[in-house]
Amino acid sequence: MERKLQIFHLDDGRELRGGQRQMLYLVKELNKLGHSNHVVCRKGSPLERTAKRKGFSTITLPYFFEWDPVSAFILNARIKAAAGGSAEPPVLHSHTSHAAAVSYLASFRIRCVRIAHRRVDFVPSPGLSSRFKYGNAHRVIAISRPVKDIMLSLGLPESRITVVNSTVDLDETPWENGGFDAYRRAARAKVSARFGIPSEAPWIGSLIALVPHKDPENFARAAALVAEKHPETRFIIAGEGVLAADVRRLVKILGIEDRFHLIGYYDDPYELLSAFDIFVLPSSEEGMGSVLIEAMNSSLPIVATRAGGITDVIEDRANGLLAGVKDPAALAAAQVELLEDPQLRRRIAEEGHRRRLDFSSPKMAELTLKIYEQELLRLRSGAA
Repeated sequence: MERKLQIFHLDDGRELRGGQRQMLYLVKELNKLGHSNHVVCRKGSPLERTAKRKGFSTITLPYFFEWDPVSAFILNARIKAAAGGSAEPPVLHSHTSHAAAVSYLASFRIRCVRIAHRRVDFVPSPGLSSRFKYGNAHRVIAISRPVKDIMLSLGLPESRITVVNSTVDLDETPWENGGFDAYRRAARAKVSARFGIPSEAPWIGSLIALVPHKDPENFARAAALVAEKHPETRFIIAGEGVLAADVRRLVKILGIEDRFHLIGYYDDPYELLSAFDIFVLPSSEEGMGSVLIEAMNSSLPIVATRAGGITDVIEDRANGLLAGVKDPAALAAAQVELLEDPQLRRRIAEEGHRRRLDFSSPKMAELTLKIYEQELLRLRSGAA
């Protein structure tokens, strides 16, 4: 398609997490292709600051609540102003559930295409709201096959749901070809000095929000079991959330507080990932787990659960080891196996590093743009 598109990316998130980073990757790649992209975010949010730092066009909304008419009215006016002279109808791409509702309201009397992204494997709240906002999207993008199955359970036709996996932006890799070992040594020394973690010990870590579906308590329980066989090991979680106090209490009960480090939010994921020896994703629910791709890009051996879309990324005993959901004994056994088998550790890390190329941001942008083009064609033909 030679015509350039006006694309509005809606995200009401208050934090900068995996979904927001994925959206920024998409905007970057679509900008490269010459399309006009606008990040429609919450005023003062980390997403707004990051988007502006990258030079992206931003529109801020209050996002008071899900079906917020004020945000919809503001956005409606901004769409008309920005896309009024375009030969193509605008694309409204909502990247969160609440944003899908605002997108629908904002499209009043605007001929446009609405795309709704679903990034989590929670079953949407029952009722008309979920069915209405997803059912009235021209296309739903699911980040994994399990997420697609959840959308199908709402009664959406399969033809309206397309799987586009999350990605890694290889341009953001902070080391040059062949420079990873030096970067890792410097990163490990920095993290060790900052948090008092012995650099000679094995480090097993995770970058997760301390919220129920990420199941940090599963990580802690598994850590206690690993420590029984390898007491020298140090365990690190970077992240914040409502379970922080619960995790600290559990770690104390388990008697591993001297080797367990809750370091809070860490603003340079690659610096921390490259310092780990093993990466663990202990989730009980997971749309896909984009951090897994960043871990693969960092040449890390991975242990994860079989939650949700993780199996779209990790093939057991190929580029990671998988354990059952909420099974700390199995999660610990996989970590112990990697600690005790350097050859397995190396093979899994190498295979993960190779497979990261299957999840590149240009590929994700290409697939997403194809969806836009298909729906614009249907709109022009009167089939939408």
